[in-house]
Amino acid sequence: MILIVKGGAKIGKRGSTVVVSVAKKDENGSGSITWETQYIPILDLEVLVVIGSRARISSGAILMLSEVGVPVLIHGKRGDAFLMNPFNVKIAEARRRLYSLFENPSWRITIGKAFIEGKLRGMVNLARYLAYKDAEKGMNMEEVLREIAGIEESIEKEGTAVNNIDELRIYEAKWSKRLWQALSTYIPSEYEFKGRDPKSRDPINAAISYTYAIIYGLCTHALIASGLDPYVGIVHTERAGKTSLTYDFSEMFKPIAMHATIISSRQIKISTDSSGYLTTNSLETITRHLYRLLKRKHEKWKYTARGEIYAKSWELRENIEKGKKFSPFIYRLK
Repeated sequence: MILIVKGGAKIGKRGSTVVVSVAKKDENGSGSITWETQYIPILDLEVLVVIGSRARISSGAILMLSEVGVPVLIHGKRGDAFLMNPFNVKIAEARRRLYSLFENPSWRITIGKAFIEGKLRGMVNLARYLAYKDAEKGMNMEEVLREIAGIEESIEKEGTAVNNIDELRIYEAKWSKRLWQALSTYIPSEYEFKGRDPKSRDPINAAISYTYAIIYGLCTHALIASGLDPYVGIVHTERAGKTSLTYDFSEMFKPIAMHATIISSRQIKISTDSSGYLTTNSLETITRHLYRLLKRKHEKWKYTARGEIYAKSWELRENIEKGKKFSPFIYRLK
């Protein structure tokens, strides 16, 4: 399970369970505070997500989570932080090879294009799937489907002409924006969603940032588990403290987060609280849909979507160490 903790909570341990206590004010107006406590067996926990900066976590809980390899994601308004164990893997050789290949423009563009191909093709598949779902409800989607087919053809054609990282960045930005425009039509108009803007705190962008943060956490966890350095940039520029390889690698899995956000926006009224964070109901709904999508398995995948994150990180390591072909993960729905 993915455990979400928000607000002024206390996170500790008791035996082999994670103990989460959340402060609740007395509804009678007395001003007194009681603590609502939840016990989660450590074996049931896959990821701990802490929303905001008010929660307190004990060193004992951190040590227990580290010992069993459960990552902790702290999602803030200005950025995210990850706590995780680097695992007992042989990393020196893989990382030396990775640093060496970083200086090889041919390798960088090949792997970078694979990451971006996975993202764009996944977005196309998502847009087409949503169009088909609306067509099943009796809506005329023929023109929309022709438009999606045209975008797909243009993406493939232009992609073959990309020869360096700068061109790849321009190509990715252009078609991601275009596909976001297509996907935004499936988000209810009441949100007045204008497109992806990481700096915006409107409910939809807040939801996207939240789901992306979970994808980033899982990808960082997978890259470290496979012995790779998540700070090495292939497409994203390197900067101190920036997990550039995480951002590169996670591009392939972002359509899963997009899908969870769109589904949620059509099911409930996504909203934020006075602090700018998603409300509890919004968090629960979005997390439930994201978790369900991560557990999906397609006939063209060997594992579930979440399992593919870890499988692709090892495939990337084999490409780095042995030169084996790396094929992108592509989000599929039909």
